[in-house]
Amino acid sequence: MDWTDLYYRQLARLISRHTWLYTEMVVDQTIIHTPFIDKFLWFPPEQHPIVCQLGGSDPTLLARAAAIVERYGYDEINLNCGCPSDRVAGAGCFGAAMMLRPQLVADCCKAMREAVLMPITVKCRLGVDSFDSYPQLVNFVEVVSKGSGVSHFVIHARKCLLKGLNPHQNRTVPPLRYEWVWALKRDFPHLEFSLNGGVLTLEEVASALALGIMGVMVGRAAYNMPWDALGDADRAIFGAEANAATSRRQVLHDYAAWADSMIGHWRVEEDGHKSPNVRMLVKPLLGMFHGEPRAKKWRAAVDAALKTAETVGEVLDATLPVLKPESLDAPPRPLGEPPQLLEHYAAELPPTPEGLASGGDMQQEAAEPATAVA
Repeated sequence: MDWTDLYYRQLARLISRHTWLYTEMVVDQTIIHTPFIDKFLWFPPEQHPIVCQLGGSDPTLLARAAAIVERYGYDEINLNCGCPSDRVAGAGCFGAAMMLRPQLVADCCKAMREAVLMPITVKCRLGVDSFDSYPQLVNFVEVVSKGSGVSHFVIHARKCLLKGLNPHQNRTVPPLRYEWVWALKRDFPHLEFSLNGGVLTLEEVASALALGIMGVMVGRAAYNMPWDALGDADRAIFGAEANAATSRRQVLHDYAAWADSMIGHWRVEEDGHKSPNVRMLVKPLLGMFHGEPRAKKWRAAVDAALKTAETVGEVLDATLPVLKPESLDAPPRPLGEPPQLLEHYAAELPPTPEGLASGGDMQQEAAEPATAVA
């Protein structure tokens, strides 16, 4: 949440034409009851392919929200069953808490599939709190896929602790278990799985794809260092003859032209306050020079320029001279040798649960912990 907004996605699309873009998680009731929903759902056509990620736990409400999302032309809807935020887990029992109720997840996905024509997918963790065994994960996937027809799961390869860890810690403290994702691929050959969690480089993406996984979701790295994470994706991952962007300078020039056309797009107050304003539109750019010489000095210059600049173009004109020309004009770094780390994980798969799981909610096995997080 609060990362892959409209403005960041436009930057990402300027760097890569072929990567799938995901929205921030939008709650079903926000979509249904917000009068000006364009601010949450509208996107320019060049952002295709794009997925709207929904949060919710009521099949009827999710179906209504999905029907509204479909009118905006999204390519896919993803139900978030992995968000560890206490703002989510304790509010109507959605996000990662939904993993404790696989039959409810199945019902939600089935309702959405019946309401729209676009694909419905699920993003989840390996488990939640003490419900963190591989057989329980198998049970979740089996119940959801059989009960709803969902055939694609995006798996964040960590468990989630709803109590005791904040969202940042839940992204770093629980150990990664990539081998469980490969085990799911083995045990459900008719389904498709994408890997999420801890993937920072295109080399790691290529390593995972080479082992037969359907896709790889890159999260914070794509935001914190978008040029490094996405710059060579079109050529190296998708097989395009050339990448979308030839240099950071090109991306910034094109982004500034688009961003300046968006200033005040949603509203202009009587006091002159605009939404979006220049600061909101500049925010996604701050990681563009990650690891480059003078990057810290450039960010400080941006902060100073924002005090008076009225356009994104003005901010860039005032600050880009701080950087070395080679940082601005160098092409994307080409893909290096894929690491062997993921192959190590793939060689240590947990055994297939005997007979696989037959269904039911995790909470039925031990009701008290599930009640505590509902």
